Amino acid sequence: MLYLTLLWAVAHFLAGPSDDPQKAALTITIQNVQSKTGTVRIALMKGCKKFPDCNPENTAIIDAKSSPFQKAFSVEPGDYAVAVYHDKNANGELDKRIFGIPKEPYGFSNNFRPRMSAPTFGDCKITVGSGGKTIQIRIE
Repeated sequence: MLYLTLLWAVAHFLAGPSDDPQKAALTITIQNVQSKTGTVRIALMKGCKKFPDCNPENTAIIDAKSSPFQKAFSVEPGDYAVAVYHDKNANGELDKRIFGIPKEPYGFSNNFRPRMSAPTFGDCKITVGSGGKTIQIRIE
């Protein structure tokens, strides 16, 4: 048995370092959730030209009855952007008014508030280092 363990250790050493990148924690706290109906939806995106309309790297759904509104993601260090909304009627969609203006409270990383058009990835970009990152997003 000792021989097999030693053989495994030598083989593992000779194989070199693992290609698996280190993961870091990105912790997101959602602030200003006004009601306990529906769900709070979080989309984590990594570099995309059509932000915020791109496929998320990861998502989370939090029941609006819960508190605190916090989610931790295990991510590779790098640049990300986060979009959040309070799906008050729990229909799985961000309800919109005329011209695509959201009816439901929403927010982005860096607490960026768009004025006349959707934000860009650069407006909402956050950098997660190897030590992780904690951010707060206020929805309005």
